[in-house]
Amino acid sequence: MQVDRLLARLILPALLAVPGVASAQEAVATAPTEPVALFRAVCMGGSARLTRGMSEAATYATLPLPAQRAIGIGAASTTNAADALKTPAPAAAEVPNSIYRIAGANTYLFVPKAGTAAGTLAESCMVLWIGGGDEYLAARKIVLPSEEKVPLYVRPESKPDRATFTAASFGTTQYALATFGGWIALRSYTPPSDPEKAN
Repeated sequence: MQVDRLLARLILPALLAVPGVASAQEAVATAPTEPVALFRAVCMGGSARLTRGMSEAATYATLPLPAQRAIGIGAASTTNAADALKTPAPAAAEVPNSIYRIAGANTYLFVPKAGTAAGTLAESCMVLWIGGGDEYLAARKIVLPSEEKVPLYVRPESKPDRATFTAASFGTTQYALATFGGWIALRSYTPPSDPEKAN
């Protein structure tokens, strides 16, 4: 299995289950399977361990259209929700990321594909899942940590079963949370500091 350098940095070691590893050691090093905790570990923390028992390779083409639309909305190049919601599902060529289905569930991890010219989605780290309720609210707290201080009438819509979009930047990292048809896409993206590295 050929693994690019960025994937090796993000997931240590990527998809390799080492026989004979003590279960206590594996429990400490293994990535969580809950979507928001997985996002924090991989996309914010920068490292996690995926084993064959908890993950399997997946492809963008096998995702249902509502999931693909959530990805497209979450990868919109605007912070204006009305414009972002018009974003169609990206073409498969625009999603060169390595994708892993987590724990046999409808949770997917998208690992950045360094050095491609396919745009911000390729350089993004993302977790996609179907759900709502507490997981959605926990994801919203990542993007809008001070939301409770904002008056209700100016907050972005927060219905995970509808099409919604919320984005924010913290330092050089951009975060986006999008929903469509019950699917939730939580994305982080740090633009390359050197424009030549983007190509």
